[in-house]
Order: sequence, then structure tokens, then C-alpha cells
Amino acid sequence: MISTTQLEQSCHDILVKNMEYTDQSVYFLYDTESPLARILSDAWISVLTHLSSATIREFRNPPQPLYRGGLINPDNPHLVEQNRVITSHNIEENKRVWLNHHEIMKTNIDAVIVDPQIDILKNELMSLPAWSIVILVQSTNFRLSTFRIRLELFHLGIHVVEFNHLAYIQKNEFTTFANSLSYQTDEYVRQEWVLRTLIEENNAKWGNMRIQSVNGEFLTFWSLENIRGNTGDYTGTVNKGGTFPLGEVFTESVELDSLNGRCLIESYPREDFSVDHCTPFELVIERGRVLPSPDFPAPFAKLYNWIVEYEWEVMVRELGMWLNIAITTTTPLSDINFYERKIGVHLSLGKKHGIYGKKLPKTMIQRFHIDVFIATEWVYIGDQRIYEDGSWIV
Repeated sequence: MISTTQLEQSCHDILVKNMEYTDQSVYFLYDTESPLARILSDAWISVLTHLSSATIREFRNPPQPLYRGGLINPDNPHLVEQNRVITSHNIEENKRVWLNHHEIMKTNIDAVIVDPQIDILKNELMSLPAWSIVILVQSTNFRLSTFRIRLELFHLGIHVVEFNHLAYIQKNEFTTFANSLSYQTDEYVRQEWVLRTLIEENNAKWGNMRIQSVNGEFLTFWSLENIRGNTGDYTGTVNKGGTFPLGEVFTESVELDSLNGRCLIESYPREDFSVDHCTPFELVIERGRVLPSPDFPAPFAKLYNWIVEYEWEVMVRELGMWLNIAITTTTPLSDINFYERKIGVHLSLGKKHGIYGKKLPKTMIQRFHIDVFIATEWVYIGDQRIYEDGSWIV
């Protein structure tokens, strides 16, 4: 069972410690379409009710997104009937990602419908003064804009705390989710600083970073980009906030074709963005590209072939290092967006990367960013072991 007191404390810490709330306006928008959204919303309302500057709005019966990340959205398991409409926002984004869901779904939808709540709520959000804090609790994703409402608000100087895809977390994972929200930013920042320092020193020596899988195979990175973090520390940043839970640092090869070696994959996303905890299988990577193999599990082979279809090859981009001790192989979260905070190492497959996107020319198709998770035994930077026995030792 989730501890109400613990969850309320986590919400308070996010507001006060991460977002540095003093007396600015707070706008809380939530839905109650899934059990976890209701639980988390109740905790936030308990914290915010005492603030004179807080506006609390429920998004009633929000339309469900038609897709996630370019794939048809699976049915929300907590809704008896789907209020699944195509809005003008969906259509514009369909064009951007080359999908036509109006054709795919036309047997169920007779006309384009625009939910009037969308414009009302979006106008309220966009009218907030700069430095306001917006908190979004979403069973799926509100789709208040053609891309991400968080980015539109950032451009206006408005800070955002976002929780999404809560409907996809299983009931037996609720406690893990609550634990993953506990304030750990000070420790995340310390670990990020140590890892950044070690990588910079290693780059200067032209050393390498090696990831050893549990089968003894090595994947070798050489010079790495400046490390970036999702730690909840927004000191010196213009835009405060992001998606919670926290706990990840990431980088990638300076030269993408310098990555070579082998690694063992223990999990990867299914088409519905849940996590497939599979019998480990091997990736062979040459010059930053994953080679095809007849030994890939069929669902992974399908993902692999999708990437090849659009991008012509399967490139490795991100090297992610997860820090959130609440999320582990034995205490997972079933949605891939949360699972990637788990203690360990992951790679992204496909050419898409928003942070390091300028490395590849705009004329090159960059559609996919699919995280895969390594069955990791040890990680070394130079000769220093920094990961063992399922934990970072920095």
C-alpha cells in the first residue's frame, strides 16, 4: 500500500525543493481516469489546498491520445469506454510524424472532433505569468498542443512538473512508483558530478568507457559528450521542471561510429510501451551500428526492422545511466518511460536524439529513439570500476 504521508511529502519536496516555490502562482491540472492518477492527484491537492496562490482544475474525461511515439496507443486499461477522438492537435502532429490516424481509425470516427476543454485549459495555462509553476497529472497524455505543452510553457518562462502515462502502471507497482518520487536530488547531483568529472578526465587521456555484460562481453565507448542529467536540480537554468520521477544521467559518443563491441540485452519496449523482460540476447555493434541477427526475439526484430525501414540502419545514440534506487529489475515499473530511471545502463537505438540532435544533418531522417537495457555486470571508466552488483559505486 502507498503511504499517503510519504507521497504528500514527496509532492511537497518537489514543489519546494525542486521547483523552489516561494509565493508564485501554481496551476494544478489533473484527471481521475486511472487509479494511480487519482491517488497522486489527492496527494497534490492535499499539499496545494493550503496555498492561496494555487488553482486546481480537473480535466474531466480527457480525450485519449491516438498514439504514443508514432505507434497506435494501446487501450487505457482503466476505461470502460474510450473517449478517443481526433482533435485538431492530433491531426497536426500526425502530419509531423508522417502518420494518418484519421485513415487508420476512420471506421470508428465519423468526423474530426475538437474537445472544447482543450482550448479553454490551454488558454488558462498560456495566460499564466512568467515564473508560475504548472503541475500536470495525466493518466495518458493531455495533448494540449501539437507537440508538448511543457515546451510551449517553457518558452513563456513558466515552470512545469509533469507526470504522464500513469494508467499504464500496474497496481502491484504503485508502491514502487511512490518510492521513486522520494526526494533524492542531492544524491543524484553528487553522482552526476562524479560521473561528469571521471568522463572528462578520461576523455582528456583518450581513455575508454567499457560496459561488461553478464556474459563477459564488452561494449567500448571512447570520447563521450558532456554528460547531461535529469536530477531535479535546476540551478542556473531558465526552464525548471520536466517529467517525474527523476534519476538519470546520459551522454553519447562524440563520434557515433567509434562505438564497437557486444552487449547482452535483458529488456526492451513492446509496441504498447510496456517492458519486455526477455531471455537475454546479444547485440553486435560495429562502427556505432547494430548488426542484424537471426537470433533476435521476434518482437525486437520487428522494432529493428521498423528502424531500418525508415532510417536505413540502426544507429546507437544515447548511453543512459539510471540512478533511481526505487526502480530495479525486481521492483520494476511497467511503462518504458519510468523504467528507464532504473539502476543500470541503457542504450537508445535509432538516430533521433533531441539533446544532441544537431550532430546529424536535418536532411537525415531521425525518427526513432528506442531504449534497450543491458544485462550489466560491471562498468569501467578507464581502469576504475564504477558499477558492480547492481549498484553505482561512485
